[in-house]
Parts: sequence; structure tokens; C-alpha cells
Amino acid sequence: MIWYKLGRLTVYAAATGMLICCATYQTARAGQVWSIVTEYPADTVAGRGVDLFSAALSKHTGGALTGKTQFKTKRGSTDLVSAVLEDHIQVADVFSGELTQIDPLFELPTLPFEVQSVDESRRLACLAEPAYRNALSRAGLHMLFMSPWPPTGLWSRQPIATVADIASLRIRTYDAASAAVLTSVGARAAVLSVRDVKPLLRIGALDGVLSSGDGAVGKSLQADLPNFASIHYAFPVSFVVMSQARYEALPEYLRFDLDKAVAEVQEKQWTALPARIEQNYAEMRRAGVAVNISIDGTLRERLNEVGQARLDDWISRVPPNEAGFITRFRRRGRVLAQHVCPSISLEAVECAHKLS
Repeated sequence: MIWYKLGRLTVYAAATGMLICCATYQTARAGQVWSIVTEYPADTVAGRGVDLFSAALSKHTGGALTGKTQFKTKRGSTDLVSAVLEDHIQVADVFSGELTQIDPLFELPTLPFEVQSVDESRRLACLAEPAYRNALSRAGLHMLFMSPWPPTGLWSRQPIATVADIASLRIRTYDAASAAVLTSVGARAAVLSVRDVKPLLRIGALDGVLSSGDGAVGKSLQADLPNFASIHYAFPVSFVVMSQARYEALPEYLRFDLDKAVAEVQEKQWTALPARIEQNYAEMRRAGVAVNISIDGTLRERLNEVGQARLDDWISRVPPNEAGFITRFRRRGRVLAQHVCPSISLEAVECAHKLS
């Protein structure tokens, strides 16, 4: 049903592209106010990303394009994609794991236990960035930037150090892949939106939550789940997207200004991440959360086994060139960290527009 809906929306987006083009061109001179929406609180990396983008959009376009941000929307990821394609909203922040409904490529950032540092996360993102853009474009979406998340850990009522500690726990996960992985080690895992977690914790219906616990999300978990196992499940990303038709309809000078805003925000998001991780851990400890960074060797080995199984499954579902990102990453990523994605750096933006 989801695939059918997204397929129809892609066709609809193509059919309405001409209308968006005309409307965008006519209003460019007068200025546009874009709705920029995320399901996450303002005090998260995703919330910070859309807030920074709104400010950068106005700055770089001289007010021709401005943003109106909305946090903690009740729309799910599929609905956000639909709203962008139908032009009900103009920009949306969508978690990578939810975009697997469009293309299995988007499971790459959440493959379990593959990435173990911010530098590695950025390296993998840079390797795959052109493929992400192409996959989104095929669905009628234009990728603006990625918001990198802190590493995912496991929040729980009781400390988790061994495989037995996870068995039979009722755990919230953020996508189908993480649910499958934790189920394979004995947990009862279910995919839930972040907005649905707190009510279930209050009534004792959850024993644990797979989450980075970033910002306000972490604060909402501390009272019920006073233990955090830093298992580094993944370093996920969110994708901030708009309609491809709306992007292409902008005058060339506005696309240039928009691209400069994107490059600025992307760099700020990656640069701020290491300090953000340390800040989150410090706040956890101040609130009395026991942060466990030493995982039992047997548990780590078991998690790596199920992670490899999920990786093998993913490789079987994507084209060889996309599966090759992992090979290239393993060969070079842990040694050579790339600090700027060349195609979305400010210098690349200026060069591309000079050549166009």
C-alpha cells in the first residue's frame, strides 16, 4: 500500500510540476514563505538543522525565500513525503530509515554496528551522497542536506551488559531493520515514532528504547529509563528534502542562493556533532542516568553477528554499485576520514553555478 501510494504521488508530482513552476516563478520576486517541518523537537539535531536552514535561507536569498519551521509534527514520514510532493509543505526532515519505502539504499546509514565514529559516519555519507540524490530525484524529491544524528544507544529500566539482559525486553526501535536485529537477540521489538514513546513508558508498556536520546528526546526518557548502553548501534542521518519540481522551477540565481544556504547548514551540522554527543552524555549523567560504555564481549560479539546478517540481507536487495559503498568504506573509511562532501561544499556550489 505504501509503495502504491508513493508511486501515485511521484506520478502526481510530475503532472503538477508545470503548475509549481509557473507559481514559483511568478512569486519569486514577491518572496515566498516555505513551511519547513520535522517530527522531532526543536532541541534535537534534526530540529537544529531545520532552524539553521530557515535562517540561512533568508540570509542567502536576501529574504526572497524565508522559512516557517514546525517541530513535533504528528505527520509520519510517509505523510511528510506526500505533503512535499503535493506542495502542502515545502521542506521536510525525514529520518533515513523511513525512506527505505522509496529505496532500500536509505537503510545504509542505519546498518547496525558498521560505523563507530563521527568521522566514519561522515565518510560513508560522502561516499553515498550522489546515490542518495539520484534515488530521491527518482521519487520526485530534491535532497537539500543531511542532519547527522549522535550514535544510537539502548535506554532501559535495568542495566544492560549481556545478551541475557536484552532477552524478552519490550523495546521501541526506529525502523524495520533495527526491529529485526533486536528481535534476533531475543527482544520483543516494535517500530514506533518518537512521539508515541512517552505515553507507553508511563503505563509500563516498554522496557527499553533504541535512540540516541538527543536533546529533548533524551530528557523525556531519563525518568523512566535511567540506564543507557552506548552500543553504537548506528550513526543515523535525517534527509531534508523538497520537491524536485519546486527546486527546478526556481530562477537560477535563487537556486544558487539556496544551494549556498544548504552548504552552510550541512557543514555546521557535521562540525557540531562531536560536541553534541559529549553534551548529551554529560546531561544524562547530571540527570542520574548510568551511561555504560563498556559492553560485555559476548554481547558485542553477538550484536556484530546479527549486524553482519542484516548487512548481508541489505546487500542482496540493492544493486552492486550501491552494495559497493560498504566495500569502499571498509577499505578506506576507518583510515581516511573525509571532512567535506565535495559535491555539497560551498566551493563546489560556487563552481557548479559558474559552469552552468
